Amino acid sequence: MTMELGVSNIRQPGLISTIFLSVGTMIGSGWLFAAYYSSKIAGSASILSWIIGAILVLIMALLLAEIAIKYPVNALFTRLISLSHNPHFGFVTGISNWLLGLIAVPSEAMASTQYIATIDPTWTPYLFHNKQLTLLGLGVTSLFMIFFLLANYWGIRLLSRVNNVITWIKIIVPASIAIIFIIASFDSRNFTLYQDSIIPYGIGSIFTAIVSSGIFYSFFGFQAAVSFCSELENPKRNIPITLVSSILIVLTIYLLLQVAFIGALPSQMLLDGWASLNFESPLAQLASIIGLNVIVLVLYVDSVISPSGTGLLYLGVTARQLNEMVKHKQMPAILGTRNQQIHFSRRSLVISFLFSLLLIFFFRNWQLLATLTTTFILISCIALPIAYTKMLNHSEGLSVRILPASRLFSLLTFLFLSYFLLLSGPKNLSVALALHFLFFISYAYSINPSNPFQTLKSAFFSAWVIFAYLTFVTVYGIAGLYVTQGILFYLLYVLASLFFFIPLVNQQSFTHNMIEDKKADK
Repeated sequence: MTMELGVSNIRQPGLISTIFLSVGTMIGSGWLFAAYYSSKIAGSASILSWIIGAILVLIMALLLAEIAIKYPVNALFTRLISLSHNPHFGFVTGISNWLLGLIAVPSEAMASTQYIATIDPTWTPYLFHNKQLTLLGLGVTSLFMIFFLLANYWGIRLLSRVNNVITWIKIIVPASIAIIFIIASFDSRNFTLYQDSIIPYGIGSIFTAIVSSGIFYSFFGFQAAVSFCSELENPKRNIPITLVSSILIVLTIYLLLQVAFIGALPSQMLLDGWASLNFESPLAQLASIIGLNVIVLVLYVDSVISPSGTGLLYLGVTARQLNEMVKHKQMPAILGTRNQQIHFSRRSLVISFLFSLLLIFFFRNWQLLATLTTTFILISCIALPIAYTKMLNHSEGLSVRILPASRLFSLLTFLFLSYFLLLSGPKNLSVALALHFLFFISYAYSINPSNPFQTLKSAFFSAWVIFAYLTFVTVYGIAGLYVTQGILFYLLYVLASLFFFIPLVNQQSFTHNMIEDKKADK
């Protein structure tokens, strides 16, 4: 078998390319910004944020691997609930997956533009002003997104080749820069300098950083490879290996970067606390401060390469998610027309690109997009423990078991994700809830325009628990603005989330029940 950059044959990427699909999606704009934003929120304790986030994602990866072995289909993460429950319920989590992909694509392009804006101080006001991109900045962002489109247009073979080259750069450059920072300017006193504590802002800040600084956003790419299941070589073997190994590779790199960033900061910058740090292109500016001018140049070059690699992968993932939703009649049939040479729909690709392009005019900086994306990521991730538990309860079960005590881990995963969802904030929760309702109404109407109210009724009662749950989380988040958020506040929330888990797993199809009732009457 010949190997060219990890591609095992003319169409199907092999194990290395499959691993690189996930690694390439996880190492994007997050490595340029997340160490900085997590430090501002949690200080030195941000190291614990990365470890906790990685453990949660690793458990999710093992659960997903068991499902992927039985269902090696494209866009599996989007189709989880459709496979375990019904397409109406599946649409809610599926549309969340698609929306987060739409948001992630411009956020990666925006990260590159934001870094470019600081190369020369005279450029900055033309590209990035008042913490947001200017019209010229949006134009540059659009050019990056057009490159993402072109790299995807000729299918998985070209995409995997481009991604393999970019991912090697993504692995080598961040790891090398972290090591250089540690060698050139590392002060271990920084870790406890502020308030003589490694956890200066309390334990809660550790979990807040996972949601608000881009940590969970960075790790979410772990599932990218399963979006290409049917296009990969030996997916039943390669997908489980990919999911676990990619997370461990990326965790190592991100931990190196976080330790290096904390240790390399000039101590005087921490006198007023971690929250007082103020960077626009954090790693490049820090390298300049400590005199690593060559590293500054490398960072600016890689600020184009790394986010671009992740952006083009997210666009490919999003297009395939849209394509697969057509199979469950969750999107118009015209979007499911596949090109026979590349085995996916170019129409889905172009539509996803156009929606992503539209978003850059409403959200004009990286952190806004990353935080909003995390909210949709969490909603889509909640589908995993729900679908997994439902599949285990089914008579056929899952053919391979990897994780011991998987039912317990599935429940704990749901509770952690539910907690993180609350931390994403009432504003993001309200936006997500409103968009889910609007898309769901449009979806129900498209099924049967001649009788939309009956169709909406049938669809809603097949998915009502997820809307009840999301409404509860949003209302509870708003209430949290007006009450003391102590242990009791979060304990009650966890207990309520536990109460929702059972009906979410047992959500029934209203249409199916109606048909069965009619058969019984006859």
